[in-house]
Amino acid sequence: MPPASWKRTKRRNVVGLGRNCHLFETARTWAYREVRHHWGDSEGLRLAISAEAHEMNAELFPEPLAWSEVEQIAKSIHKWIVTQSRMWRDGPTVYEATFITVQSARGKKSGKARRETFELFASEEMT
Repeated sequence: MPPASWKRTKRRNVVGLGRNCHLFETARTWAYREVRHHWGDSEGLRLAISAEAHEMNAELFPEPLAWSEVEQIAKSIHKWIVTQSRMWRDGPTVYEATFITVQSARGKKSGKARRETFELFASEEMT
């Protein structure tokens, strides 16, 4: 079993969790980004998640999961997004404002780090 901290990590490599978990984790992260293309269109989102999950299933495993298993995984991801996700509930306006705020904060942090690095190298060259 994975350690307790597993839930807090960004799981890019989900080796050892089994095919269902691997597909779920991969499809879920894809679906969170896909929401932006389906605001207010729950059925369109469901179909997109299902299609992508089946495509991932065929690509990821030498022996793919059964069709019904993939459908249940896609259904689970879709249900969580439309019933629990703040992003879905708040809609595109709030998402856009939040995105801009987050990107601005990242840019300021990066700019500060670059300025500090530049100043460090500049002061070393003067000595």
